[in-house]
Amino acid sequence: MVAAKQEIRRASDRQPWSFAPAVLSPFPTWVTGLLFGTALLAVIVVLELLSGRPQALLSGIPPLEVGCEFLVGDYRIAIVGIIALAYLLTARFKLTEWTNEALEVLGRPDVLDAESLACARWWGFVPGVCGILLCTAAAVDISEREIEWSSAYWIFPHVHNWGWCIPFGWVGGRLIYSVFANAIIISRVARGVEVKDLQDVTGIEAAVRHGSRSALISLMFLGIMSVLFMDPGLNLPTIIMLVVLYGVGALISALPTVGIVQSYFDERDNELEMLRREIAVEEQQLLNNEPGYEPGRIGDLVSMEQRLANWKVTVFRLSTLARLGLYVFIGFLSWIGAAAVSVAVEILLGTQGG
Repeated sequence: MVAAKQEIRRASDRQPWSFAPAVLSPFPTWVTGLLFGTALLAVIVVLELLSGRPQALLSGIPPLEVGCEFLVGDYRIAIVGIIALAYLLTARFKLTEWTNEALEVLGRPDVLDAESLACARWWGFVPGVCGILLCTAAAVDISEREIEWSSAYWIFPHVHNWGWCIPFGWVGGRLIYSVFANAIIISRVARGVEVKDLQDVTGIEAAVRHGSRSALISLMFLGIMSVLFMDPGLNLPTIIMLVVLYGVGALISALPTVGIVQSYFDERDNELEMLRREIAVEEQQLLNNEPGYEPGRIGDLVSMEQRLANWKVTVFRLSTLARLGLYVFIGFLSWIGAAAVSVAVEILLGTQGG
């Protein structure tokens, strides 16, 4: 037992390398992510400006003569990709913070969150490697030009976009793993919470809060990424894609709540069973005219039984629904924002370069 506790303590002290900016920064996490993305984007813009390609496009030279027929698309992918990478780094850190916060409220701070668990196990690298492979495969599938092993092909935009698959795939794979793994962890912990009072919904609120936050992270991530896989513009396929994304977010939102809700219903059933045993005893005393029978008690017990039988867990309160609605709206705004950046690049460089 002592060895297990020491392992948990050591694992909880370990943190992924990608958490370093958020841990070391004196600013709030979201500000750190914004500064990181801005700095990375500035470096890329400066390096590309030194090549003279953006200036050539703005002067009206066709993209093919500058280096690549799809150069404007490469710029669009690079800019949206940097936004997505900065978001992933921020989201992973916040998700871990929120998970540990939920575990604290549920009374199990000793349980490892998904990131700490991955750091403590040999398989911890698997989600990141799978993310790199999936990201690279998707990049190959949507690539508008065949890969050439020539200096003419490997200009900086191509080097950046292909190289971006490694950090983005790693962090993205770990985020997807963390979203689902943390949801399962919270659900299992909540399922084991001992419910002493059906009126105390602290555990339910913690699980619902974690689920809604997971949905926010998922919706924003999928909303930003959808821009890379479809042309800008709200057409029918885009609408269908957004509906699917919202459905996935809703599923993730519900998962952490399942365990704690079942615990409350189990406690309700236990109390009902005890009441019905008491009612059976009172009925027997009443039928046998026993002297120990207390008039009116059976009526009180039946009333309590009916109240418990009709008791339901109030998960989706007005405040919860309002929060979920806000999160869905924020997720939609993330898609709109990424799409707006994409359209701006097309207008700025595409029109001039065409």
